[in-house]
Amino acid sequence: MEPVRSQPSRRFTDTSSPSTVIGSGTTVHGDMTGRDPVEIRGTVEGDLRIDALCIVAEGARVLGNVEADGLVVAGEIEAGTLVADRIELHSTARVRATLAARVVAIADGAFYQGEVRMQGAGASDGPLFFKDRRQGTEAGRSRT
Repeated sequence: MEPVRSQPSRRFTDTSSPSTVIGSGTTVHGDMTGRDPVEIRGTVEGDLRIDALCIVAEGARVLGNVEADGLVVAGEIEAGTLVADRIELHSTARVRATLAARVVAIADGAFYQGEVRMQGAGASDGPLFFKDRRQGTEAGRSRT
């Protein structure tokens, strides 16, 4: 009997729960760095450097540059640059920044103002556009 091979996840949010959650009633003033997944539900006023998945949930706000392995945005970001291997903007996202990534996916209804720079090995020719079928969830997580 051969072992069953796991298939790679299709969605950025198909990972374990984030190690760090910035709650909806919390404001962080200053830069954040870390190696574990982070979910922001509150406000961060500073730059983020996360060596894992970074989720900006619906209702959250980030005022600063973001560098992460993967970035999922359902909230608001105002920054100079967002840099990640993969960036996904949900339909509720409001982003003003330059995006730099190998893969960029933008849902119908997302507001985006800025430049898109496709970079890295295997980078696509431009952003992918999709219909957000996960409406009513926070960055891909159901509200149960």
